[in-house]
Formats: sequence, C-alpha cells, structure tokens
Amino acid sequence: MTAKRKQELLIALSILLTLCSIGFSFEGTNFIWFWQKYPIIPILFLLFAFFAVRYWLKLEIEKQRYQILSEYKRNSEEKVQADFKYLLSTREIEVLELINSGLSNKEIAAKLFISLSTVKTHINNIYKILEVKNRREAIEKINGK
Repeated sequence: MTAKRKQELLIALSILLTLCSIGFSFEGTNFIWFWQKYPIIPILFLLFAFFAVRYWLKLEIEKQRYQILSEYKRNSEEKVQADFKYLLSTREIEVLELINSGLSNKEIAAKLFISLSTVKTHINNIYKILEVKNRREAIEKINGK
C-alpha cells in the first residue's frame, strides 16, 4: 500500500471516528447524545482518531524530509560541479583542460609558454580548489563522474 493511500485511509477513518464520537440517538421521544449514555466510547473514538492523525502527520513529515534531503543532495552535486569554474582563474582553467586532454606538465608548459614550476603551481591550486589529490580525481570531478 502506498504512502498516499495510507494517508487517505487515515484521514477518512479520522473523519468517521470524529463524526461517530458526536453522534446522537433517540430513545422514544427523548434526544440523547451518544456520549451521555456511553461516555467511554466517544473518548476511545477520539483517542483513536488522534493517533490516526498523528500517524498521518508522521508519514507527511517523513515524505517532506525525504523530498528536502533529495533536493539538497541534487543541489549540492550541481553546486560542486558549477562552482569550481568560478573559483579557478582563466589560466588554471586552461591548465585543467590540458590535463583533461592528457598532456604532461612539460607539454602544458610548452603549449602555454610558461615555466614548468608555474604549471606545477597552477596544478596545486587546482587540486586545492577541487579538493582532489591527483590528476585522475581532478578529471573525474570536472567530468562529473
């Protein structure tokens, strides 16, 4: 049984029990409220209705919690992938793209006309920003794997 179906049944049962608890009857010509003759029965009905509504609210809270958590996870994953490009400098993005294409540090230095130590500095900065330890992790992170 789905959570939505359970909720619908609990609401219907709660309404029924509430209506039963305020019911009345006729004894001859006298009008008697149900609770006047048997006071424990409506109290039990209301108690049962209370717990049914409480259970329904628990299901609703769990559903909302699940939706919020899944939305948070989705947003945090998108944010990680989108934010690093804003944190990297233009040169660091160029170095990262060359790393992604499989070039070595010497080849990157030659291609960008910068020294090998500058390439290494850029790579270290990239690792810190992306929170990775090596080229493989950096490539996986930028490609969303």
